[in-house]
Amino acid sequence: MKKVISFAASPQNLLKITAIDKAFKKYRKDVKHLICHAGYEEDEKTSLSSFEDLDFPRTSHYIAVGYGSHAAQTAKTMLEVEKVLLEEEPDLVILSGHQDATLACGITASKMQIPIAHIDAGLRSYEKYNPEEINRILTDVLCEYHFVSEHSAMKNLRDEGENSAKIFFTGNTLVDVLELYWSDMEESNVREDLGLGEENYILATFHYRDNLEKKNNLSEIIEMLKRLSQKCKVVWLLPGYTYNKLIKKGLDKELAPEIMLSGPLPYIDFLALMHNAEAVITDSEGIQEETTYLGAQCITVRKYTERIVTLDVGTNQLVGFDFEKAEKVVEDILKGILKPGRIPEMWDGKAARRIVETLMEEMD
Repeated sequence: MKKVISFAASPQNLLKITAIDKAFKKYRKDVKHLICHAGYEEDEKTSLSSFEDLDFPRTSHYIAVGYGSHAAQTAKTMLEVEKVLLEEEPDLVILSGHQDATLACGITASKMQIPIAHIDAGLRSYEKYNPEEINRILTDVLCEYHFVSEHSAMKNLRDEGENSAKIFFTGNTLVDVLELYWSDMEESNVREDLGLGEENYILATFHYRDNLEKKNNLSEIIEMLKRLSQKCKVVWLLPGYTYNKLIKKGLDKELAPEIMLSGPLPYIDFLALMHNAEAVITDSEGIQEETTYLGAQCITVRKYTERIVTLDVGTNQLVGFDFEKAEKVVEDILKGILKPGRIPEMWDGKAARRIVETLMEEMD
């Protein structure tokens, strides 16, 4: 029997690995699939609680990555990953994500001469010195199998000299999860639970610490949302640590009733909020994918994105760190000026099946 270990370095990537795990069940007599979550300690305590409404597979190993420099996090994770690989002796390692922990898993498995497959390979933001971009490039260099979710990734890998025979266009495994829970999303009562009823609303959600902890950026976000709240109800979802901090400062009372502050919500309720929003303002990579599939208008407050297909084909608009421009785009959307979008090629809920079928052939 073959043994495969999938490493996920964030709850979002654990979602994608969940789809892979379900696809492996067809081959349970031939393959033992294990999951290792290598994430920040607060992910295990808070972020993962948002996914309690999902049927997550059991995690066989958990590696707690403490905060520190990129070098410290990578080194610590490598030592812990080595222990897992020595114990399990897998025939293949699957990676998802672009965190320091992802690269650490890749380096360790490569040094131990274990073949590596990368989900969402080839994504590039073209931001040369961005730590996540460095992780993406180096992880792909270490991998034998590259599974891509969009055409830009295929081109990037070929331009970088990767073997075309080992690049597979399989689609987006996150869509597999969205397909799986679509009916649950449609039955969600989150609008009633939040007191929104049939009222139109804008959904705002920011994750990057630069936006939430730098006073100037946070002030700009607050002022932008205040102005938008004069035109439409605003629901502002915050990570747990930021929500608790702002509640202590009394920001919820200062912004109410026009702006509704909320901490993390169950994932299915969060999807329902995105699906029904007039517009979603974010700095999150994963939300760009989710809104494109859901057909929701997305305004991304970042200078770069590696999810190029969400711009070229989907409903995503990139505005840089320009909050005035973000506000203008939202105003246009409220006037009915929408960005047309469609579901990208191969985002059909069958990506994990294609990946696993390919891996079974390759391992044989």
